[in-house]
Amino acid sequence: MLKINELVAKSTNGTEIIVSLIPLNKMQNTREGFKAIEVGKKVRLESGVEVDLNLDGRTFYISMNQLFKLNHKVI
Repeated sequence: MLKINELVAKSTNGTEIIVSLIPLNKMQNTREGFKAIEVGKKVRLESGVEVDLNLDGRTFYISMNQLFKLNHKVI
């Protein structure tokens, strides 16, 4: 059984992989100092490699010409 934060991504040739969504944090300067702000999501593969989502919020590349797609758009 999959954990809640784990999703299945599919490629066009039918390959399926299990990925996790992790927050993409950036540091923001405030009067009180720096604090981490979540600005989006990243994808963590089973191997531990982290890759960025494309601008559409559903697709990502794990290497050259290997596009994977999530079933739902990530908010």
